[in-house]
Amino acid sequence: MMPRPADRKWRVCAAALSALVLVPAQAGEPSPEVKTDLRPLPPVQVTGGSQLSPSQPVETAGQLAPLVPERPLGLEIAPPDERPQAQQLPISIEERAQDKRLHEGLAWDTCGPRLGRGRMPLTQPAAKAQRQPVEITADLVDYDQARDLVQLQGNIEVVQGQARLCAARSIYDRRTASVSASGGVILDYPGLRLISERADYNLESKDGRLEQAGYRLYGQTNLRGAAEAAWLLDDQKSRYRNILYTTCPPGNTAWSLRAQDLMLDQAAGQGVARNAWLSLWDVPVLYTPYLAFPIDGRRRSGFLIPTIGSSEKIGLDLSIPYYWSIAPQMDATLTPRLMSARGLMLGAEWRYLGAWERLEFDGEILPQDAKDPEAGVRGALRFTESGSPAPGWWTAIDYASVSDDRYLTDFGNRLDVTSLRNLSQRAEIQYQGNGWRALGRLQQFQSIDASIAPANRPYGQLPHLELTSVSQPFAAGLEYDLRLYYDYFDHDSAIHGSRLVAAPILSWPLRRSFGYLIPRARLYYTQYDLIDQKAGADSQPSHLIPSFDLDGQLVFEREAGWLGRPALQTLEPRLYYVYTAYADQTDNPRFDTTALDFSFASLFRPNRFTGYDRINDDNRLTLGLTTRTLREDDGDELWRLSLGQIYYFADQRVQLDGPAVLDPNHSALAGEIGLRLHRDWTAQAELQWNPDSREHSWEKQVIQVRYAPAKDRLLSLAYHYNLGTQSSEEYENADLAFQLPLGSRVRMVGRWLYSLLNDETVEAFAGIEFSECCWRMRILGQHLKRDANQPASTSLMLQLELAGLGSVGNAIDKVLQRGIYGYQSD
Repeated sequence: MMPRPADRKWRVCAAALSALVLVPAQAGEPSPEVKTDLRPLPPVQVTGGSQLSPSQPVETAGQLAPLVPERPLGLEIAPPDERPQAQQLPISIEERAQDKRLHEGLAWDTCGPRLGRGRMPLTQPAAKAQRQPVEITADLVDYDQARDLVQLQGNIEVVQGQARLCAARSIYDRRTASVSASGGVILDYPGLRLISERADYNLESKDGRLEQAGYRLYGQTNLRGAAEAAWLLDDQKSRYRNILYTTCPPGNTAWSLRAQDLMLDQAAGQGVARNAWLSLWDVPVLYTPYLAFPIDGRRRSGFLIPTIGSSEKIGLDLSIPYYWSIAPQMDATLTPRLMSARGLMLGAEWRYLGAWERLEFDGEILPQDAKDPEAGVRGALRFTESGSPAPGWWTAIDYASVSDDRYLTDFGNRLDVTSLRNLSQRAEIQYQGNGWRALGRLQQFQSIDASIAPANRPYGQLPHLELTSVSQPFAAGLEYDLRLYYDYFDHDSAIHGSRLVAAPILSWPLRRSFGYLIPRARLYYTQYDLIDQKAGADSQPSHLIPSFDLDGQLVFEREAGWLGRPALQTLEPRLYYVYTAYADQTDNPRFDTTALDFSFASLFRPNRFTGYDRINDDNRLTLGLTTRTLREDDGDELWRLSLGQIYYFADQRVQLDGPAVLDPNHSALAGEIGLRLHRDWTAQAELQWNPDSREHSWEKQVIQVRYAPAKDRLLSLAYHYNLGTQSSEEYENADLAFQLPLGSRVRMVGRWLYSLLNDETVEAFAGIEFSECCWRMRILGQHLKRDANQPASTSLMLQLELAGLGSVGNAIDKVLQRGIYGYQSD
């Protein structure tokens, strides 16, 4: 029976490769081993009566003619200072970048570098002494022994290690290990795929050239593009001429980078483009002669994307940051900031992250303010440190300072400080032992609110020393706590001096599954040594004040239902009694003592003041009741109601300032309500009602309704009212915040904080966000009133984020995170 044409073809291929393996290469470097996935067969008789041999390829009916060796292109690796001559492309760069072969079998689940990823995996080249074998398969194989060339045609696949080359036609030079391929060339590396119509590639040096090239990086990053020509410098570096580059998925080119030259370094995780135009939706918007950008999650030195803004106080605001990667554990950012109305400001940020310590310095300086020349040199700095030099030891430094009181108002809060009234300057060290802790601290404040009188500015603690122990077992179930404090309170315009505090606590906790009962005995000892004490007052007052409290709670449970689902309802009565002896403390200064805000939680505290300058005399009983419903299957709280009130058995004579006042025999009624209206809707309220007050029976009201079905969908409505004990503490605000998607690509955000008491808007902003996989744009308008006595400022902000390239414009995402509780950016 005559063999079929298909059988004849495979037998011819197998015989040729078998003979090729047996024929040694010519003198010189040893050639890589050539393997095939076809089993060697004996020589086959073919049409024409001739036997196929390695030295004499024959033509057979139904077979392709022997390949004519094509002129090798050669490895024209262009040095950095040379530019290859441009050639006419038969297809456009855009079409090449969309080629399906670039993405076949590869996922595109993110755009640009993956968050939290580091360097890309490197492919280590094999040593010459351990040369990797080469495996070749093709439809037709022909071998020229004289020139040691293997000619391949049809469904060619050349595999060496993790590298793979596919083509329709190819010539493999066994002496030099070079491959010249044409016709649908695909070259795959780990993390990199290239396609071309014609390519030269060396299996040993890993260098080569491709014409009409398309490229795709995948794995730890997703990006794609095309070029007139591409050069492989090694298995990690590649260079491209007249390129298109984007991190947008196939079929989408919302932004692209077109450059005369592009270098991609997978080992360094960096791309460098020269003579580049940034285009948005095919419209060129920015030219740069040089642009370095990341192609994975690692950091590297170079200019960052400039930020541009405008405001009434600053004018045109342009910042051009330069990032300096000094060492693996150290970096810096230098930021010249040009403000058309103010001048040139120089900023710097330095960071260090060691094995046991983190340091950060952030500073900026304006040599002369064009808008206020008499202000002199203006600037700000902040230094933070946190570390653990040894087991059990911790250190922390937080030092912030500005040149003048108006600095943050004029130039913004770039230092990320938490208070606009006082800047903290603190350094501390602590040691944590087994059940005890020692701490030393130096702290002072810079007041930047000019309305605060010098005598009312906060004290510095130079130093604060602390030794505390927590819940140490004693005997027969007794537990003791010990708190020792020493402070020297420093001040330039008020009474200052030292204070020693000792507060031992002895308790006998009785805890059961149905509740607890905890009696406690306390002793407050304070000793002062004061400077600049007021006339006629004791400069060394001391006090020894005993105190006793009893805290008990019971928990009752019963099965119940909630909207047709099984649930568990609880009833939790709580009793709290406090007795504290009276001591005259009118000669004591107020170093760190204020009145605690009255709420349901404060009903169960032993002292209604913070600090130890005032110890409240007490003989009172608090009755509280909490009931809640819990879903039976997962324990989620469906609703909660808490009510409590204090009953006084004697007047409280100790006050912050001034003579004692007569207190009623009971406090206001304090309550909390929490309700899960639906899986996505929650409501909560804090209420304080005084039945004895005729004019203002409601002393506090906080009501909030929140809708949060997903991380990109949020609506919050809140009402805040507080009567306070003095006019400066009174406020009444309405607060609306939202984050709502309008389809899959558009999202609206906004907040409106309105003072009902002053009938004015305190803060309002509204914006819209457009986003896709590879880009995001935010536009935000803001109205902000920083000072009650100053007019509000308005601003318009724009931010554009390009995945894998950077961000242009204002940091709107930080404004939204501060202004909208629960805001999340993808």
